[in-house]
Amino acid sequence: MSVRDSLAVLWDRSFLTKLWAIAIPVAVQNLINFGVTAADTIMVGRLGEVQLSAVWASNQLTFLYMVTAFGVAGGCGVLAAQYWGAGNRQRVQEIMGFMFRLTTIVTLLFATLAFFFPAQVLGFITYDADVIAEGVPYLRIMSVGYLFFGFTTAGLAVLRSTGTVKIAVVASSVTLVISVVLNYGLIFGNFGLPELGVPGAAIATSTARVVEFTLLCIYLFRVEKRIAFRPIQLLRWRVGVARPFFSHSSPVLVSELGWAMANFMVGVIIGQMGREFMAANTIATLLIQFVGVAILGLASAAATMVGNSIGAGERDRAIQYANGMLALSFFAGIAGFLAVQALRLPLIGLYEYEFSEAALEYARQITHVLSVITIFHAVAIVAILGTLRGGGDTKFAMVTDIIFAWLIAIPLGAIAGLWLQWPVVLVYLVLRSEDLFKAVVVLWRIPSGKWLKDVRER
Repeated sequence: MSVRDSLAVLWDRSFLTKLWAIAIPVAVQNLINFGVTAADTIMVGRLGEVQLSAVWASNQLTFLYMVTAFGVAGGCGVLAAQYWGAGNRQRVQEIMGFMFRLTTIVTLLFATLAFFFPAQVLGFITYDADVIAEGVPYLRIMSVGYLFFGFTTAGLAVLRSTGTVKIAVVASSVTLVISVVLNYGLIFGNFGLPELGVPGAAIATSTARVVEFTLLCIYLFRVEKRIAFRPIQLLRWRVGVARPFFSHSSPVLVSELGWAMANFMVGVIIGQMGREFMAANTIATLLIQFVGVAILGLASAAATMVGNSIGAGERDRAIQYANGMLALSFFAGIAGFLAVQALRLPLIGLYEYEFSEAALEYARQITHVLSVITIFHAVAIVAILGTLRGGGDTKFAMVTDIIFAWLIAIPLGAIAGLWLQWPVVLVYLVLRSEDLFKAVVVLWRIPSGKWLKDVRER
């Protein structure tokens, strides 16, 4: 099948219907989750450069935890999507039970680090004593939210792999409202609540995560009938589930963990270069999260649609979907470039009186670079998190993620920033260069068709 024939799927009503049925709700959920993060960033940013840097430094561990939890969920989602496409509900139930057990281990590990060793974690990221002092109580309170977020991520991932996405939108909407209201109340002392500053932001976010988890449990155990998962299945262990996970899905976990650790090390490099770079990078992170709303929606749709097609034995259709998604990811990247260019200066302007001129100038420079990187980021994310994982090509995706982060971006970024002391904008470009290399690789891998693998146990 030629690429030209495959791209004809972009005008296929069936393809577009399936795509938007998954991508739009996931994008809306991501937009809402972005709103939760943005509420923290914008409101804490009004307190000052030190406070915002403290939240950013603390969230490096939070991000590492979130991505690891997503790796567990995503790895199991690879299996669930193909088994669901094959009509094997019992296997999907077993995968969910296995996934929740792994999530428990990951959650307890990160919660322990955040609660008992916050100063040590922050001290590894930055030498700024003021930033560490502000960040310790924030990180300790956030550890409570860890206990709930991982399970929510896991549950929603498997539901999404079966095409169930509306509950994620509902739960995230409620989370957003609670987070914004409590942030406004607890950070600044509004609505009769105490003025807690940075710790107030942590309390608001953790409370919202508890509510989100509660809503998922109600839906999963009382409303959802298609998978029909029940708590008793948490206690059932089958080697038949563990084997395909460690063979085909564990690379997803390794990939996510390696990528998260890479981002953590990027945070360390930025942290060592000063609070001005930390504050500026917080703004850049907010922008990439915003444009990532649509990008991750496409990736989720690609993983589900490709995985379901392979499970149903429709290999040609899976190839059509993959090539169609590759084209759409490029257009999403162009849209992301335009969005970053339109929003970066107004967003930076919100901090005009709270940030130093150096931090503001750094933000203007690195967000300009980010707008171009977004094009490559979109192509890489949709292909790796979507098509390659949904198609079972998890080992190749893992190697791609790790090589370009750990062998290129991090070591060269550390040399440029900490040894050669290059200008901030050039250091940032080097640290984000992995997206450029990954985009080039997937532009070869997807058309080759070598990514298509059936990972189910026979």
